[in-house]
Amino acid sequence: MKKYAALMLVIAVASTTFATPVQAADDSAVKKVGNAITWPFRKVGQGLKAMGNGAKKLVKRD
Repeated sequence: MKKYAALMLVIAVASTTFATPVQAADDSAVKKVGNAITWPFRKVGQGLKAMGNGAKKLVKRD
């Protein structure tokens, strides 16, 4: 059930961002909103990458 809710949330966000006209993509306000939507996902990805690199350092053999 949680996967379904998450999938619906992603579809809702994608449909609202992809439904904007191409001309509006040049507007700086639209770009700021898009950056605000994607910012948390980028930060989570960076954190997971850092955690993975840290774990590799712990088990790395020289």
